[in-house]
Amino acid sequence: MTAATLDQSAIWYSACNEDGASEIAALQPAGKRILCITASGSRAFDLLLADPAEVVAIDQNPAQTALAELFAAAYLHCDYPAFCGFAGLRDDPARGERLDALLPFLPAPSRAFWERNRGIAAQGLLYCGRWEGFLRRFRQWAGRRRRELAGRLLGTADREAQWALWQAEWDDWQWRFFLRALAFRPLWRWGLREPGIAFVPPDFDMTGYARDRFDHAARDLALAKLPFAWLLLNGGYHPDVLPPYLTETGHGLIRERIARLTFHTASLQETIAAADPGAFDGASLSDYSSYCDLAEQRRVWRDLARGLRSGAAVCERKFFNKSGMQVPLEFGFSRDTAREKQLNGSDGAWFYTFVVATRGAPERD
Repeated sequence: MTAATLDQSAIWYSACNEDGASEIAALQPAGKRILCITASGSRAFDLLLADPAEVVAIDQNPAQTALAELFAAAYLHCDYPAFCGFAGLRDDPARGERLDALLPFLPAPSRAFWERNRGIAAQGLLYCGRWEGFLRRFRQWAGRRRRELAGRLLGTADREAQWALWQAEWDDWQWRFFLRALAFRPLWRWGLREPGIAFVPPDFDMTGYARDRFDHAARDLALAKLPFAWLLLNGGYHPDVLPPYLTETGHGLIRERIARLTFHTASLQETIAAADPGAFDGASLSDYSSYCDLAEQRRVWRDLARGLRSGAAVCERKFFNKSGMQVPLEFGFSRDTAREKQLNGSDGAWFYTFVVATRGAPERD
């Protein structure tokens, strides 16, 4: 089975669906040249906060590049209040005018994209992606009682009380039905138009895995302090619980360092196959394996072994497709199993399983 791609005419991810602190902990980016996948741009911007020498962000979807480049222009040319309004953290009737002011600073392909899609920017950039739209619709379909219960969970500061509320009221027949529906693969393929479902092994227990990870979040993590929890359960961020790249401090640092960040429309496979030997000091692979089979994953790691310098770290997230966990070992990488265990337990976007590996270094337990 060959790699699949999402519809490349649309923005799929516009908000932060991960926890950038995990990539920073795994890669230690300060002073390094890091390769990452663009998606919404949040990963690249969060990496800038760790003071790297350079971040090279790539995505094969030109719509994602256009979104990230517009964010980058907004960092550079908008003060923080204007940035918040344009991004969608607060209401801003002047988004159209701000877009007009930013268009001249965009590369030609991204400028053309936004000239064709002005209505998307007018709604605010953060929640314009298809996945963010799916989350809002799921929340609406869940009904008022479930939305009110989500608000109570997010308002619970004590983890013991949070877990008790989850067990007593959230984990009911409706929730269990929803988890079973997650395993209905035609829903992913035809309803969500998610091609990655084709790469999830037929025997993988999607319902059981989702239940385990949600239980872990409700039992072990402080949901009220997690931006991803607010996005998932509330449909949008709380103004006091933002991903680092959206905070005022983050805005200032990213503005100072934006010249260290470049975006390219290209696939991960193409990029690393063409890279010079030792071109990168680390790589954030996100969940690229959601869209390719084991043979393709082997090719990625084979080329990474050439494109990364000795001692460089790689951080990969895996969603439902857990194949390829041992692939790095075939190409001279060692697994940092202690770091993986830590991130699997602490990551604020709790749905992922981590692979953390170092090129040419001894394995750590």
